[in-house]
Amino acid sequence: MIEKYPRDWDGTEWEQFSLRLVRERHGAENVQPIPARVNGDLGIECITTDGCVYQSYAPEETGDTSKAASAMRAKANRDLNKLTKNQDKISKLLSGTKVRRWILLCPFLDDKDVVTTVANKAHEIHETGLPFLDADFRGLVHCQEDFSREIEKIRLEACGASLDLKTPDADEIADTGNAIDEVLDQKIGRGFPQLEPDQAVRRKHRFISTHIRAENALEKLKRDVPELWEKATTAIVLEEDRLETSGTVSGPAGDLLTGEQDRLYQALVSALPTLETNAIRAIAMGQIGTWLIECPLDFTASAKGSSQ
Repeated sequence: MIEKYPRDWDGTEWEQFSLRLVRERHGAENVQPIPARVNGDLGIECITTDGCVYQSYAPEETGDTSKAASAMRAKANRDLNKLTKNQDKISKLLSGTKVRRWILLCPFLDDKDVVTTVANKAHEIHETGLPFLDADFRGLVHCQEDFSREIEKIRLEACGASLDLKTPDADEIADTGNAIDEVLDQKIGRGFPQLEPDQAVRRKHRFISTHIRAENALEKLKRDVPELWEKATTAIVLEEDRLETSGTVSGPAGDLLTGEQDRLYQALVSALPTLETNAIRAIAMGQIGTWLIECPLDFTASAKGSSQ
């Protein structure tokens, strides 16, 4: 049977994804993530303004139902106990908000005994009289099935992913250019020998600008839609491998750049049929600049330049 949602998650990836689900449900402005780096984990991943506390957990064992359930129960017991252990710190974080629900958010839920364990443990904690717990405090276990609407929204956004294609400002171009000026100067000199000095500078800045814009777009894909980022980078790497094995190219530089850009654009369109065309074009244009900077793409000294 094909699973509707993936079961195998790296712990950090699930933590990030589950936080995104919570933000989709409650609104980002209503969710406060709780960092664990300083003073350790309080047993709380995030708090919502309407009194929900979430703790995410992805069991390492996903094929053995009994082992996965055992790990979930152990996780819930440990972290619910932290409500008592860390009550002073938690009270300060809540700033008067009453906790109505403590929710263990896992990729999947197969065993109803996990639900029973969390409900009973939450009741036990409630009976201790912690002042920040609401009279109707409950412990629940949720999984991806419970967030199907939020997951569908994320997937729809991925299908029509719109990227911020903000043009880099002069400072960004200058900062990046400082490290790569010599490389681009040499390549532009070989590829476009007919350009006047000021034209060559503008051409160089254009390559740098498209490079930065593409890097930013890919970084946003990696953060927001990792599935699309993986497909994009695979397509880019395959084209880069082709360039690497081809060696230095010859012919009019303008034609070569246009040809390589169109080739990469078509590869990205095939790999990312749901991504908006402007984003794909920006990534393809920028990758040409990246290849010039990082050397997979070069010109022979005899290449006839183009002023286009």
